[in-house]
Amino acid sequence: MTGLIQDVRYALRQLQQRPAFASVVILSLALGIGANTAMFSIINAVMLRSLPVEDPHRLVVIKAGDGGDDTFTNPIWEQVRDNQKAFSGVFAYSEHPMSDRFDLSHGGESHFAQGLWVSGDFFHVLGVPAIQGRVLTADDDQHGGGHSGPVAVISYSFWKRNFSDDSNAIGKTVSLNRHQFEIVGVTPAWFTGLEIDHGFDVAIPIGCAPILHSNDGLTLDHRGWWWLRMLGRLTPGETLQQADARMKAIAPAIYRDTVAADWPKEVQAEFAKGSFSLQPVATGFSDAAAQYRTALFTLMAIVGVVLLIACANIANLLLARAVARQREFSVRMAIGASRFRVIRQLMTESLFLSLAGTTGGLFLAVWGSRLLVRLLSTASHPLDVNLSLDPHLLAFTIAVSVLTAVLFGLAPAFRATGIELNQTLKEGGAGSLKGSSRFSLGKALVAGQVALSLVLLVGAGLFLGTLRNLLSVDAGFNRHNVLVVTANLQQAAVPKEQRARTYREILDRLRALPNVVSAANSSFSPISGMGWNPFTYPEGFSAKSKWDTQVFCNRISPGYFKTLQTGLVHGRDFNEHDDRSAPRVMIIGETTAQHFFGSADPIGKTIGLDKPGKPDEKELYQVIGVVKDAKYFRMNEDPTRTAYVASGQDPDPAPKIGYEIRADGPVEALIPSIRSAIAEQNQDISLEFRSFEEQVSESLVQPRVVALLASIFGLLALLLAVVGLYGVTAYGVRRRRAEIGIRLALGAQAGSVVWLVLREMMLLLVIGMGLGVAVALAAGRLVTSLLYGVQANSPAELLGAAFALAIATTLAAYLPARRAAKVDPMVALRYE
Repeated sequence: MTGLIQDVRYALRQLQQRPAFASVVILSLALGIGANTAMFSIINAVMLRSLPVEDPHRLVVIKAGDGGDDTFTNPIWEQVRDNQKAFSGVFAYSEHPMSDRFDLSHGGESHFAQGLWVSGDFFHVLGVPAIQGRVLTADDDQHGGGHSGPVAVISYSFWKRNFSDDSNAIGKTVSLNRHQFEIVGVTPAWFTGLEIDHGFDVAIPIGCAPILHSNDGLTLDHRGWWWLRMLGRLTPGETLQQADARMKAIAPAIYRDTVAADWPKEVQAEFAKGSFSLQPVATGFSDAAAQYRTALFTLMAIVGVVLLIACANIANLLLARAVARQREFSVRMAIGASRFRVIRQLMTESLFLSLAGTTGGLFLAVWGSRLLVRLLSTASHPLDVNLSLDPHLLAFTIAVSVLTAVLFGLAPAFRATGIELNQTLKEGGAGSLKGSSRFSLGKALVAGQVALSLVLLVGAGLFLGTLRNLLSVDAGFNRHNVLVVTANLQQAAVPKEQRARTYREILDRLRALPNVVSAANSSFSPISGMGWNPFTYPEGFSAKSKWDTQVFCNRISPGYFKTLQTGLVHGRDFNEHDDRSAPRVMIIGETTAQHFFGSADPIGKTIGLDKPGKPDEKELYQVIGVVKDAKYFRMNEDPTRTAYVASGQDPDPAPKIGYEIRADGPVEALIPSIRSAIAEQNQDISLEFRSFEEQVSESLVQPRVVALLASIFGLLALLLAVVGLYGVTAYGVRRRRAEIGIRLALGAQAGSVVWLVLREMMLLLVIGMGLGVAVALAAGRLVTSLLYGVQANSPAELLGAAFALAIATTLAAYLPARRAAKVDPMVALRYE
């Protein structure tokens, strides 16, 4: 301990004597460690952190089949709840709280709370108490509401926002979709639900579904409404395998009893063969983990490479510093210090530098992780993750700190103590490290920096190319100057038989507004995350499998293609005469026409769809037009089979519809007039406004963030490589000062001296680039899923990155080489 204290004191004195050196090292480490810790904190938050509930490692999620889907119908849930003997407790909740937003407004523009449908034992099985009032019970979870009426439990954050810490919130009511729910409890601040990146505001019993879904045909007995996720808590002493066997034993009877009678016979038979499987779920569920997994690990690898480059730079600095201190080491070893003792001293200095860099990195990590969450969040899908310090993050930070100290400190320490004492102690001796061959480690580190920098620059080029392609791709529509308005009639007391007329009258009002170029309605707008993909029955088409007949459909009004500026290739558009009294018609995309009908003219051909509620009957639609292909779910999707049917022919209009409105200027200016126009029709209609351009832009969050961060870290890597090469070249010039002076005294030209210095660095550059190209080609295959319109082995990206790196590093080596050519021979010789 005494020796350690001495080492620490000595390390502090050494660093105080060279503040510039210490500052450069600590700043480099802070950037590298901070970036790594920030990325890991996100990964830890959405993938590794355990749920803050009682004994989370005994929680399992029930899945269909062998690890299939984990959403089920309410009839299946009730059968599992009543018949299972595998768990000490079981519960269900709505699979995705983002899809169950509760409208808090009383009409007009909507204001949403994040909803959560839960079974009566949800909080009890999780071991989550109420800090005020009580949690929900099985008595609350009855069809149509419990004995005390509709009740709700609110989250701590919702309580603070809406009740200002009012201790008397219990017993008050909250309006959800125009229905009053009594607040019976408030959950603790540490519980935000089982969705790691999306909290909840209000939790209500599943049994209250008939109250909020009274107008859309969805009931608790509906056998085609897949919306619940089921979890169980393993009984103490029972293994996962035992519980899995118990669930498989009851699966056949449950599936037979919950099959839908209106499904085709073959689908019913296949459904009846269903089974269950169990999977541990201690870390909860995360959409961000599923959506951004590849991107997060890619960025983690990128910042890891940046840290390696920083460590190589610091190792080079320590190597150069070790040469300057070798007489000091020789004296210490000559008077009795062991080599191990000197190495320990140098490693103490390295560890102190690493700890100082880690401290700065933690501050950067806090800021960087929050910034990354903001970059990944969107208005429609905000991320709310817990970024606080936990054992995983603490262990990672400590491991990175120690590892970096070893990476940049160990080799210089061994090199610094591997000296010939007699030669070094001679007056004027420069020691055995003076020879260029003994400094080959520094050159190898520079070559490695060049290779890693090239990999990051190639990656940045690929991701920037992907983003450029996605921004410029022909999406089949024009996203600019279009406002999407969602109108919800569910709580507006509009009878189902009057919905179609109400939708038409609203459309007429919107088209008559000033500054409206055109308007239409649809079941959903492109890139909204919503879809309808039925199997079809095209005339004369022989399918190899049923998937060959699947088409992504939309139900639209006349004027939809004009509003979105999707080109009509052949045939005609829908018109006002395409109503329920007219023959059913359909418009298909170019890819659909080619897939089903080849080179034949599709106009006049028929395509069948299953008749709702009667799977053995088909409704035939006549193709009247072909339109340009348009993106459906994602901007990076391949051409998709699409089809459109007329909203005027919909026999059962949904209670919610979207309007696309093209303006001749900024769309935000239309919102007040649109709100007034719809209120004149029915002031109880709930409205939601969104820019179509913003909707499309939000779908590009991942490629935008990856391109931005890859570019930043690629430039940082280039800067570190330039600094490293400059340092090594300048150090080599300084050590060969006498040799250069002699050459100049004997008549050498300045150009030859420059070339003498540059050719060695050029060799390092060539070696580094060769290694970098090989690594880039190998790594490119791992990020193919993140690319669009570019190849991982694109010669253009490789050549562009190599050219940029060659120019920057050649300039870095040229500056000290040019300075060497201007050395005065007499000064150089006198110095020696």
